[in-house]
Amino acid sequence: MLMDRNETWLSNFSSAASSFARGGVGLQEVLVGFVLTLIDLVTLLGNTVVFLCPVVEKRLRTVTYMFIMSLATADFLVACLVMPFSIIYEVTGMWLFGKLFCKVWISFDVMFCTASIVTLCFISLDRYCSVVTPYHYSRRMSRGRCIVMTCTVWVYSSLISFLPVMQGWNEIPGVDFDAGRECIFVTNWVFAIVASALAFFLPFVVMCSMYFFIYRASRLKATRIMSQTLEIHYHPNSKRQNHLQLENKATRTISIIISVFVLCWLPYFVLNVWLAARGTDSTSTVLLGTFKIITWLGYCNSTINPLLYAFLNRDFQHALKKLLLCRRRSQVDVGEDMVSIATFSKTAPELEYSVTVPNGAPKGKAKS
Repeated sequence: MLMDRNETWLSNFSSAASSFARGGVGLQEVLVGFVLTLIDLVTLLGNTVVFLCPVVEKRLRTVTYMFIMSLATADFLVACLVMPFSIIYEVTGMWLFGKLFCKVWISFDVMFCTASIVTLCFISLDRYCSVVTPYHYSRRMSRGRCIVMTCTVWVYSSLISFLPVMQGWNEIPGVDFDAGRECIFVTNWVFAIVASALAFFLPFVVMCSMYFFIYRASRLKATRIMSQTLEIHYHPNSKRQNHLQLENKATRTISIIISVFVLCWLPYFVLNVWLAARGTDSTSTVLLGTFKIITWLGYCNSTINPLLYAFLNRDFQHALKKLLLCRRRSQVDVGEDMVSIATFSKTAPELEYSVTVPNGAPKGKAKS
């Protein structure tokens, strides 16, 4: 059995080598390989930085950052175990690793991408508890509960990836591909609908709902701060922005988070369900090429996630400066309160103010 598998691998590699010897690697393949490799390297680097930052910044060693670490783990594994084989497949035009590893590779793809998506959903739940119900946050999001939730993400992802793919529940009777040259994720319409609902559409609905409630709570908080009393004013030396500017920043941040998530993953799952519903008659060259591009668009979400869920956080920015520039922690304007609320920072302290009393002397000054 092992000798047969080795012979298959050797024949695949020899076929690829003879193909390159006859036609060579074209300019298009070189450019595609370069761009995809660059995306892979950026994904590796970004998520590696997410792992290293808690080492230099103690304030990142929080319950919330456990979800960020889980997200970075899923995205890092996409870059390590999914993207490289996809790059080789795209550049050579042949699958060189056999039918068994094709199933394993597809299972890795589904598992890590699902773990990334579901973790994004759990991050929105965490932020909802922090912003909408802050007084109950420490009880609802304890360290033990977050560990259980993180383990649930990975068990859930493995159950809808390795189990059905290795058992062949996704396959269409009578439809197969050349295992010596291709590795295609064939899905019947039942599997496509159920898997897409569990891996994307359900987390998508939950995520959008949570961020809507977060935005509404942030807006109410900004309005309440400004309307506490007519005699409250910003300190003359304060550089903080008014509540309207903060609200606009929060709106933009939430819009970016939702827009990037939808842009990266919605086309893939919609096209996947549509192709499964249409059957094998819809597998034209144009559709297959479009599907490959859309698949890599989904992979790019693993590249962008560190920017959205870590680089927008103030403590992460401090850690990044310590890590790269070896500088001491600098003061950051708490005018970014609403942006941190929209991502995953803790709520900033009370606004600095001064109250004018009848004798003209300022009374009370809250610390920032």
